[in-house]
Amino acid sequence: MLLKKKRVTKELFQTVLKSGNTLSGSFFIFRYIKQSTPQYAFVASKKIAKRAVDRNKLRRQGYNSLNSLPLKNYLGVFFYKKHPKNASFKDIKEDIAIILGKLS
Repeated sequence: MLLKKKRVTKELFQTVLKSGNTLSGSFFIFRYIKQSTPQYAFVASKKIAKRAVDRNKLRRQGYNSLNSLPLKNYLGVFFYKKHPKNASFKDIKEDIAIILGKLS
């Protein structure tokens, strides 16, 4: 899990939705804004996984994979666009790394 100061707050979440740029990967849609400190969040909706246990597991996998990657100074939210049923933790981590690599 990310430190609390590196997670997106409710107010900043609304800002990203309204005025953020978008990138897409195979499992995620990433909305972001450039800022001075890195802050990230993961969203798994009920369309992706019906059970809260499954949604929380997806969010935890995202946060854990983000911990091992170098964070860039962006305010970003990762939205799952499909359930990675057959994807391993490594696949999710690679997709996040690809998305973060596209940021300049």
